[in-house]
Amino acid sequence: MNYTVLMRERSAESRLIEVAIEQFGQGGMSAVGTRAIAQAAGMQMSAITYHFGGKEGLYLACARHIAKLMNKRIAPLVKLAESRGAEGVGAASARMAILDLLGGLVTVMMRDEIAPYARFVVREQMNPTPAFEVLYEGVMQRLLVLLGDLIQRVAGGALGAEEIRIRSIALVGQVLAFRFCRATLMYATGWESVGIGEIEVVRTAVLAHTDAVLIALERGASR
Repeated sequence: MNYTVLMRERSAESRLIEVAIEQFGQGGMSAVGTRAIAQAAGMQMSAITYHFGGKEGLYLACARHIAKLMNKRIAPLVKLAESRGAEGVGAASARMAILDLLGGLVTVMMRDEIAPYARFVVREQMNPTPAFEVLYEGVMQRLLVLLGDLIQRVAGGALGAEEIRIRSIALVGQVLAFRFCRATLMYATGWESVGIGEIEVVRTAVLAHTDAVLIALERGASR
């Protein structure tokens, strides 16, 4: 296969995935047919079978694409947090690493271009399919493990394994809420759009709440 043909096929795959993420996010896998996806992508239905083997294969490809894209977006945040929270540093450094991580995550998740991926992920949260495991292992697992390690450092090792997991989900969940509950946010605040200023308002609130929780954990560990 020559380079031109390879690039054309990759372009076709990318276009089908892009359209499918939007449509699956809007209607769910069971409600969206391959014919509608192919038409929206300007291709024949046979292209889906050729590239993905069918609708289920396309759906899983969408999940892998989202995981890969989100990993790319958060990789610098994770790297910074891992560096700041390296073994041997104190609770204060671990706390700052968490704040850096969640503050950066707010900026990533609040951007409008994330919306199609968020709709897809929300459906998997409510009604998980095999794609959920792809998303969890591809993105969330590393994030939660890192958060859990840092939280335990702040708490001086005083938390049990289950509590660490719950607290990790609670902290990252406040960030995700502003993405997944966007309609509530817009209606309650009266915002007409979300730009740099609005993102900073959310980021400031998330960091304030997070810091209060972490300071309380650190004080409890020092007693």
